[in-house]
Amino acid sequence: MSTFHLNTPGLDHPPAFTNARSCRDWLAVQPISNAPRAQALMLRQLNLLNRHALPAAERLKILELLREPIKFVQTECSRKFAGRPLPLATSEQTGMDANRNLWQALQIGYLHCLEACLQGDAEILPQAALVAQRAIGALRAELLDIYRAPTEPPASMWQNLHRIYGAAERLGVTENPKEDSLQANPPADSVTADYVQTLLLHRASPYEFSARQLMQVWHWLHRWGKKVPVLSGPPADPRVPPMIVDLSSDQPEAALPQAGSDPRWLDLSTLSRSIKKRIVYLERGESPASLGLGDDCVQPACSNLLVHLYRHWFKGGTARLHQRRVGNGVCGLVTGFDALHFHLTGKAFQQPGQAADMTARQHEEIATFGSVAVRQNDDISQAPDYMIEEWQVLDESPAGLRLSRPLSQGGARIGGDQLVAVRPAGTQTFLLAVARWSRIAGECDLQAGVNLLPGTPRPVAVRGTGLSAANEKYRHGFLLPPVALLEEPEAVIVPAGWFRAGRAIELYTDSSRQIRLTRLLDRGSDFERAAFESL
Repeated sequence: MSTFHLNTPGLDHPPAFTNARSCRDWLAVQPISNAPRAQALMLRQLNLLNRHALPAAERLKILELLREPIKFVQTECSRKFAGRPLPLATSEQTGMDANRNLWQALQIGYLHCLEACLQGDAEILPQAALVAQRAIGALRAELLDIYRAPTEPPASMWQNLHRIYGAAERLGVTENPKEDSLQANPPADSVTADYVQTLLLHRASPYEFSARQLMQVWHWLHRWGKKVPVLSGPPADPRVPPMIVDLSSDQPEAALPQAGSDPRWLDLSTLSRSIKKRIVYLERGESPASLGLGDDCVQPACSNLLVHLYRHWFKGGTARLHQRRVGNGVCGLVTGFDALHFHLTGKAFQQPGQAADMTARQHEEIATFGSVAVRQNDDISQAPDYMIEEWQVLDESPAGLRLSRPLSQGGARIGGDQLVAVRPAGTQTFLLAVARWSRIAGECDLQAGVNLLPGTPRPVAVRGTGLSAANEKYRHGFLLPPVALLEEPEAVIVPAGWFRAGRAIELYTDSSRQIRLTRLLDRGSDFERAAFESL
């Protein structure tokens, strides 16, 4: 029986190419610049290739020719769904499915080659390490797309990952270093390093990353994977608890070895020392570039990301100020600045100074028609964007909530670091919060992690100052009071892109006043929270 449960190739329905030369000729006339079209063509031919009987060595040559153009079109096509709020729109979901299908087809091709290695095919056996790495690489590329539009990876992915590593062990090629021409400045990698990178990427809780952070960790792991050995027994004197995996399981890691399991131990000691040193050096003022973290990595974001990785990889997750407890009941949630303003004030947002004009028009209508004319926005609570969604509370603490909503229920799309308002179960008041992450769990639920912003919010209107802003419309804003216990200063929430240290803006409550933004406290996808001083 096939180790990877592959179908037996036959000779029916051959692909457009059956050797490396014809594959090269086929690629030369394909519309690679039209990424969606090229993706569909490559998927069809790969599926045909995977069902066609070929010498394993020739199959490997074909896959190596296809690999670089596949990476190009997949990167282009991922722009359709990467970083989008959830749930994905139909066209976005179609794009993600197409990407995953092509990565899976590429992985199956390499698994056919790996199967031939296990069967002792002398022609391809010298390439066993390369084949195993390529199979893990295709799996990890699919996993990256899953994290780009956060979805729970299926158990079959972890099962395949462990099986590939187990096959490399049996072939004795887990430590054979291989260069990868598709990596920038590539250090030589091994099957073990690729296996470790894949597991640590998941352990880093990538659902909480922005698109930029996800790619930053992706590149760091390419350098750091070789720092973690995979052992057949517990490490003798570990600096931090090892990560335990079970090669017979369908989960990314295991708690403790069980009877009948096939455990391995990832010794994280060297990696923990390396990251700890970098955190210390950054605190002392060293630049990220000088520590090998990349020229595009800036402070303090770099330190914050390293601390996040340190906690998740070596300390069991992010430390919490408040203990979470199992939640119960239903939490109300609204999204969008218009809806937030309405549910915090009970009325729709209006430009300051226009209320009197509206009243005058209404008086005129009463005098003429005997009543106020019905307008589309008169009962604004009926507009879909202003609906209060019902989310189930999975767990909660004074600082935040983990919520779940069936996908069948419908509602607004939720993205990472999005400003929302929540009404916890048993209360009548809405509080401002930030949806730090969202993901599709089990293909039927949308989950979100929500952090409450400190203080009772007060909706206000904001706009720029100066001659150029004289005719500028007011935008939604929110004031948050100082919270001494949490050492939080008084803050203003403004639209994304507004903050600039020292910028003066006009703030309207009952009257107009000017404030100066002094310090950025938080930045999200649609807002910025800043400390300020009055002028």
